[in-house]
Amino acid sequence: MIGRRAIARRILFLLFFPAAAWGQRVTTSLDIGGAAMRYADSLTANGGAVSPAIALEWPRATVGGAATFSHFPSGWSSQGAVNGSVFSHAAGSLVAELAGTAGGSAHQDGTRTGQALASFRGHLMTDRSGGWAGGGMGRTWDGESWRNVLSGELGGWMKASDATFVASVTPTDVDSLRYTDSQLSAHWSKSAVELGAEVGFRAGATGTILGGTGRRWGSMAVTTWLAPQLGLVLAGGTYPIDLTQGFPGGRFLTFSVRLRSAPEGSALGGSADRRAATTIGAGNREPEITFRALPGSSGQVRLEIVAPGASTVEVMGDFTTWKPIQLVVREGKWSVSLPIPRGTHQLNVRLNGGRWMVPPGLPSISDEFGGSAGLLVIESHN
Repeated sequence: MIGRRAIARRILFLLFFPAAAWGQRVTTSLDIGGAAMRYADSLTANGGAVSPAIALEWPRATVGGAATFSHFPSGWSSQGAVNGSVFSHAAGSLVAELAGTAGGSAHQDGTRTGQALASFRGHLMTDRSGGWAGGGMGRTWDGESWRNVLSGELGGWMKASDATFVASVTPTDVDSLRYTDSQLSAHWSKSAVELGAEVGFRAGATGTILGGTGRRWGSMAVTTWLAPQLGLVLAGGTYPIDLTQGFPGGRFLTFSVRLRSAPEGSALGGSADRRAATTIGAGNREPEITFRALPGSSGQVRLEIVAPGASTVEVMGDFTTWKPIQLVVREGKWSVSLPIPRGTHQLNVRLNGGRWMVPPGLPSISDEFGGSAGLLVIESHN
């Protein structure tokens, strides 16, 4: 078994030196704080928690993991999960995904839980909205016996200005226990502040044996970034009973300090703030930048940027495996032709070696680590 000191060293190494560890696009975070919990409307516990998380991205694959180590007056508790997805080449706006997740928990009183699930999804995506449908199956362990799990998925997302909305419906069958969870979540970010919220409703079995019969839940989180790698997170709300692993529902309130890595492609704040942070010429004025993606022949796409006063312009994205590519200037326009397949892609640009930023005119997408990238849709080639 790996010792706690070894785990801590690995977490710190991944947090501050991700490029050396993996050589791909890596984002990491570490939350340290306190939590007040109330399980099944009867048991109250206050304590401290440490929560590391990591995500790795390749052009058509992602791998992530997260864990929480807690200590309460009644003893310690730990839980975690790893997940991954592999995506197909885009066929127009259609993308297929094969995903898997595995995780579990361990507690000082000797109880253990675990589960492993696999799923398939089909996505329909445009630059500002999309949807998916799919299903999955797997096994879950509640500490006493293994049970079969079958699930379906139907959902959609929409981006409006600085906010992203996601709605989903997930029917689930755990042996003879059947229920359907419907959930709506929203994420908004602007400058150094992020807001997240979700509400949900359960139809079918509610698991009264685990304590509580509530069919509704909701939560909210506020993140304030004091610096690009340092933030404060306040979150609270309710969460539903986990019928697959036997966890009771409850209420929570947490406050933590978040440390995160600052990989290439991430920046603090919205696209306007990122453009203003890159100084071009005298006077520190925000440059007038324009960006275009022009279809070419043989699968090539010409990326063209007009950035008055710039001495260097670079671009990187999933189609470059997140490695910077230098653009060449001709007649005042910076350009490069790259083999970019049809479909949806993520990219960022950088001027004069400054911060990576979302190209003007492209929608900005954010992840839970605060990273941002521009969403580029290639519909066809000449």
